[in-house]
Amino acid sequence: MKKTINLIIIVSLLFSCSEDFLDRQPEDALSTGAFYNNPSEIKAGLAACYAPFQNIYSRNQVPQYLEISSDDGKDVLWQSNDYLLKKNTGNSRPNFWRDHYKVIVNSNNIIDIIEDYTPLNAEEENLVKVYQAEAKFLRALAYFNLVRLYGDVPKVVDRLDDPNQAIGIGRTSKDEIYSSVIIPDLEAAIEGCLKKDDGSLQGEEARATKGAALTILGKVYLTINNPTMAEAILKRLIVDKEAGNYSLLSNFEEIHQPDNKFNEESIFEINYNAALGQPNFLFKWMTNENGYLYGIASGGGPIVMFNFMKEFVEDNDWIDEPDWSRYNATLDSGKLEGGSPELQPWPKKFTPETSTLAQYNITGTDFNYMVTRYADALLMYGEALVANNKASEALPYFNMVRERAGLKGLTVDQLDIEQILHERRVELAFEGHRFFDLVRTGKAVEKISWALMNVVGFDARIFTTEPIEEYQLLLPIPVAEIQKDASLNQNPGY
Repeated sequence: MKKTINLIIIVSLLFSCSEDFLDRQPEDALSTGAFYNNPSEIKAGLAACYAPFQNIYSRNQVPQYLEISSDDGKDVLWQSNDYLLKKNTGNSRPNFWRDHYKVIVNSNNIIDIIEDYTPLNAEEENLVKVYQAEAKFLRALAYFNLVRLYGDVPKVVDRLDDPNQAIGIGRTSKDEIYSSVIIPDLEAAIEGCLKKDDGSLQGEEARATKGAALTILGKVYLTINNPTMAEAILKRLIVDKEAGNYSLLSNFEEIHQPDNKFNEESIFEINYNAALGQPNFLFKWMTNENGYLYGIASGGGPIVMFNFMKEFVEDNDWIDEPDWSRYNATLDSGKLEGGSPELQPWPKKFTPETSTLAQYNITGTDFNYMVTRYADALLMYGEALVANNKASEALPYFNMVRERAGLKGLTVDQLDIEQILHERRVELAFEGHRFFDLVRTGKAVEKISWALMNVVGFDARIFTTEPIEEYQLLLPIPVAEIQKDASLNQNPGY
């Protein structure tokens, strides 16, 4: 049966072909009536599967929501329901729902088109198989985000002829989404996508690779509490080098720089190009108590929790030396003359030099958004090994990441869940991992509640006196979708 979500109506034509994959003004909808006569036209249509991610990972979208809902960021000017985790049905983020289903519907269409396409020769057959594998990776990533954000969601995996065919299918359990869509799609992507160092990806590095599929599948298995499979999958990436060669950059500060895109640490990143109409304004999520920084009116975006700054540089149970390398690449000093409090650090990742911020406030930047990188994979592999009672084998992978930051290695005795979460927090700050890490390890209610209920660091305020409720870890289903389709029941608590 052919199904889709009723709010997704495909209205625009497919992309025109270009040698620079995704370096064009984004078109994010794929025409169901379009004809595909050769691999070039199929590849152009595949670009419509990638395009919505430029919005998904842009300012005020998924990255900012994940930061402000974790214990890393806060909203100081209006104290939003996202930050306080007091969401109601008016905080459903319907754009998240819409944009991820755009990816899914477009991917469904391309997958089906390729299945119906008859290649003229072996070369064409190989090309379209790669494109189909990429579409499956993108569909899997979209569903992975959706089930982590909303829980059970409608399962739509067939090509669309009529949007109304989706009405009435209801929500599918997230367990079934994992087992019947996400995991099989990622396995197909591992089999069919190109390796990172494949020559045909030159100039098209934003495309999904075998390494991206292995990394996301490893993350999936950690999320569903299957560390045995997570270990096996990530071993193929890290030890067996099945997807090509990845390595840590020697200088942490260079990882996210716009002149260093798709470097040897990058596994999957969303490409932005201001000159071609695809600017990144993610740097506008920074602010201080006054709401302004260096001529940028950021409208009250989140800033760093003051206790988070201390995670880098103060002695405690697991820090015995300051982590200045990662701190200086991650946070501003926080010094604000005349401010109250006086120390108000803000995130520097994805942020140009402060002297140029007023200029980029208008034009946007070329900073990419790195969905996952090799350090993430190393830390996940180490975490899986620890969960499988192999702490001594895990130790080198944590220490590779720490030693790149100029820190001494850990010992086996230090590898508990608190240390693992700390290492991920300071290494991957503002890259969209902390909230999901807390949820999947069962630490979200504890850690987020503590940050809201206590005087922390340099901030003298307490934002709530009661722990957050667990149902708040999921977004409510958008009310407009329920109104259109009565089979879409609301999440508990809302």
